[in-house]
Amino acid sequence: MEVLLLKATLAPLLILLTSIAAHRLGPRFGGRLLGLPLSTAPFLVILCVEHGPQAASDAARGAALGQLTVVTFCLVYARLATKMRPLKALPIAVLCGVIAEVVVVLTHSLWLTAIAIVTAVAGAVVWSSTSTDAAPQPGRGSRWDLPSRMAVSGAVVLILTTAAPLLGPVLAGALSALPVLLIVMAPSVHRTAGGEAAASLMYGALASAVGTIAFVLVLSATLVPVGPWVAFALALGGMATGDATVRAARRVVPIRRLEVSGDFVGQRDRQRSAVG
Repeated sequence: MEVLLLKATLAPLLILLTSIAAHRLGPRFGGRLLGLPLSTAPFLVILCVEHGPQAASDAARGAALGQLTVVTFCLVYARLATKMRPLKALPIAVLCGVIAEVVVVLTHSLWLTAIAIVTAVAGAVVWSSTSTDAAPQPGRGSRWDLPSRMAVSGAVVLILTTAAPLLGPVLAGALSALPVLLIVMAPSVHRTAGGEAAASLMYGALASAVGTIAFVLVLSATLVPVGPWVAFALALGGMATGDATVRAARRVVPIRRLEVSGDFVGQRDRQRSAVG
């Protein structure tokens, strides 16, 4: 009974809290929150309780592989959001995500996780160097948006934990990483606040992807040797480290661009002085 209650409430509660914060702080911060393992973490907790650390460890490895799907969806939708309407941008982004998921399921190669990390960092850096400091303000969405996101998250966790014995933990973990919440949220923000806000949401999620990958990789490596309590504590530390790495990379690139710009301006002024 306790496990069933955990399945039904943990993920929706996380969605409720993050949605309230995102509404107050804007789509960029909302994307940062939605990029966290809001469905994957509850799924791994419940799987560990029901089937043990080994099953949860294998599922965490699958979740790390599945982050390639998240990164692909976010990048494609962010690129299309300012050029297309939601009804056109969403199917294309979902199709690209499905292709990435098929590659993950067929190969199970950890190289895909490395590709996802590099792509997420590069995308976050490009976002920081091209976006302005003024974040778009969220528009007023439908009153059903939040309940639908909570229902979807709860359904995903419930279905995957129930089907894990049939699918296998690795495949179930990969499916738990599907960007279901972003697929629900992106067109809503796009319709109510515009393409720039939707792109900001996607790039925010992209910036959180590295921390999420670190979270599931640490869990995969430590759940069996050190046990669940220590493993989840270490995974949270890994997520914070991954997030700090992205922040550092985002700070370095604009600084270098400014330095290059300053050198160019200084050289141009010296040339003008010499001519004068």
